[in-house]
Amino acid sequence: MTSPTIAEQLLDAQVRWTLARLTGDEVPVLVTAVVDDALATAAAVTIGELVDPAEVKTLARLAATRAPASSAATTLAETAAQILSDGPADEYTLRELIDRENVERLTDEMLALTPTLAKALDDLTSSPLVASLASRFVGRIVNDVLAGNRAVAERIPGVGSLMNLGTSVAGKAIGKTGEQFEQLFGDTAAKGAEFAMSRLNKIIIATLDDPQTRTAVLEVFDLYADRPAGHGERLLPHDDALRVAGLGQDLAITAAASAPVLALLDAFVDGFFATYADHPAAVLIEDIDLTRDDLVERAVAMAPRLLAAAAASGELERVVTEHLAPFYASPEVAAILGAQV
Repeated sequence: MTSPTIAEQLLDAQVRWTLARLTGDEVPVLVTAVVDDALATAAAVTIGELVDPAEVKTLARLAATRAPASSAATTLAETAAQILSDGPADEYTLRELIDRENVERLTDEMLALTPTLAKALDDLTSSPLVASLASRFVGRIVNDVLAGNRAVAERIPGVGSLMNLGTSVAGKAIGKTGEQFEQLFGDTAAKGAEFAMSRLNKIIIATLDDPQTRTAVLEVFDLYADRPAGHGERLLPHDDALRVAGLGQDLAITAAASAPVLALLDAFVDGFFATYADHPAAVLIEDIDLTRDDLVERAVAMAPRLLAAAAASGELERVVTEHLAPFYASPEVAAILGAQV
């Protein structure tokens, strides 16, 4: 049996020494030193020097086109469907999910978008099908309210003008079925379905502009905020939840790989580098609100388990050996050790 060369003995010795450090009491010290070294580098080197924007774009595009269709994404979608089907295991209240102050802010922001919504609704008027649906919808609303209380109908924003079509028209509507009134409404309207669509738009926008809308939204929140929910309540049948999750994944697969989404990813990357490229990487860590102690704490907590599992499987020794072996087999080491190798 051939005796190991000096180079092989040195390799074995360094492998044993390295494994002892990576699996012994030194691990927290080593991990802390690695984090500190990384942070020191991050403080001295800018993000633009560390990363090429073009490479980040390539990676982002690759993730967008591959990840949604991956087995992992399918597994996560199925897991989400199961969770959605089973419902929360513990009891909770709506107020625990969102506080009233944020509900107020969200309501104000949504109501502030009324002009944008008005423009979008006006654009929908050009669709004959949408306008036709609006005609039937408005007809049913007016018929139901008018049959119940004409005085109330006149106070509904946008419906008052319909009442001005004449008391004879209103009289014919009272007592008739919804279908009869819809026919009467369609015949009377100046432009038929388009007129109905414009009336519906005015009703929606006037309702959103009404100061009482905000109060009503907050009252609904107050009504349900402290009511218990959850406790194993089934939110959706499992088959329905699985189908919805699959549909969501299919939509993500198509949308994520589309040209507009990929262009949006590129724009985000460009925006990120426009902000951070000339700053040290440490600035980004600070802006994320992570401190050195946070990073050390998490790394020290995770590393021992990771290294121990790798050592138990034999993979750690294999990785260390394969990493060091080329050095000891190199001509430089052979030259140093001379004929002994």
